[in-house]
Amino acid sequence: CLFTWAIVFTAIMLIFTLPILTGGLLMLVLDLHLNTQFYDASFNGDPVLYQHLFWFFGHPEVYIIILPAFGVISQTLSTSAGKLVFGGPSMILAMGCISVLGSL
Repeated sequence: CLFTWAIVFTAIMLIFTLPILTGGLLMLVLDLHLNTQFYDASFNGDPVLYQHLFWFFGHPEVYIIILPAFGVISQTLSTSAGKLVFGGPSMILAMGCISVLGSL
């Protein structure tokens, strides 16, 4: 059950962060191939904008990677011990809090 919740929280985080990365990469490709001025400082573009857009993806990416690992470890330990994980609902709440606070 914890693995399922970990995947749900990870999917929600990906839904919110991947469009930002896609937009930043699309603007980069447009700058390279269609001569737009999103990142070109000589035409009043913002060269640091790509770093800011990537940060909106890069910071939650740490939690996107670790949440499924938490779920796998919890599920594996629960199955191998033959017992339920102590504080399962609290762990689900903690994973939800990690995903919300990690996205700020």
